[in-house]
Amino acid sequence: MVALFAAALAWLLWPFFTPDMTAYLIPWLETIRERGVTEAFERPFSNYMPSYLYLLALVSPLTAWFDPMSVIKLLSVAGTIALALAMHRLLGALGVARRAHWAALVVALPSVAFNALLLGQCDAIYVAACVMAVAMAVERRHIAMFIWCGVAVAFKAQAILVAPFFLAIAIQRRVPLVEWFAAPAALLALMAPALLAGWPPADLATVYFRQAGTFGNDIARNAPNIWSLAGMIAPEFAPRLFGLALASALGAAAWFIAKMQIVRLDNVGLVGMAALAALLTAGLLPRMHERYFLLADMLIFAFAVARGTRPAFALAGLVQIGSFAAISGYLGLGAPMVAIGALCMIAATWIAARPLAVPNANDNPPNGTKSATSRAAARFPL
Repeated sequence: MVALFAAALAWLLWPFFTPDMTAYLIPWLETIRERGVTEAFERPFSNYMPSYLYLLALVSPLTAWFDPMSVIKLLSVAGTIALALAMHRLLGALGVARRAHWAALVVALPSVAFNALLLGQCDAIYVAACVMAVAMAVERRHIAMFIWCGVAVAFKAQAILVAPFFLAIAIQRRVPLVEWFAAPAALLALMAPALLAGWPPADLATVYFRQAGTFGNDIARNAPNIWSLAGMIAPEFAPRLFGLALASALGAAAWFIAKMQIVRLDNVGLVGMAALAALLTAGLLPRMHERYFLLADMLIFAFAVARGTRPAFALAGLVQIGSFAAISGYLGLGAPMVAIGALCMIAATWIAARPLAVPNANDNPPNGTKSATSRAAARFPL
């Protein structure tokens, strides 16, 4: 049934393309074809990190049989399959029964399907790496966790949206500092082929900084968060809130990391906290896009499946609606859909944050009453 639904979505969405496809993705593929794989990486030709471009080079021979747009979307579909496999791995770490069924369902989720089949984006690849990193955190395999973090950042800067979770885990568990270096080592390893081909190191080091300035002073780009609402209410004033947005995000991340040192949760709860980290950062950072909540979508989905309760699935549905509403707004349905998405995401973030918002209490409560830590674990929504 899932396969039939995914096939129907592919048939419906495949012919469409977005401005990013014609302005960026297809020209990059054509550059690789014209210069050849080796010469293409001698000098910069993209505002993406080379990791994605390696994969684009790998599929470039397919242009002998398919049009460039189809080749790019096929790569995006491959990334979606990788995401489903990563979800299968995470659900396995959580001991979920029928995890193959739930992992297969990922490809039919609206935010995932539209990302690959319509937009032709590669977000599923970095999200898959982040999901693998969370699975390694659940299994307490910290070097592997950091390696997957480095792989994720090598594909998209949005991987840092879940960084507060991994920092909190590393601090809470007193992971040796030397193991933290597995993340930059993995990142550098993926940059090495481009560097050896001649790509300037200075350009690689500043790719993400240049991306951050692509859309000028917009406080948000169809992101389902509070800053999109601010932009709708006061479009002239909202860009001045950049500093407040950045400070709010950093403050929320610091609060999250500090609270994670106190609260103790089961493995499913940890995945819920990873989702919360992504919701907080994407919800408060400035210049977020509609696609930047995909990571939160996947982590809250894994949490809901593993928890298996109606409230958990309702929370996952709220996040999925919020994400898809924002994508719909970007595709032409306008600000009202983005506003609906923002309200859904804000509500979901509030619900997911409840375990960390439990007031602290005496560590040695009298009369056998529960401590703040145990109450937080017991009161995890859902």
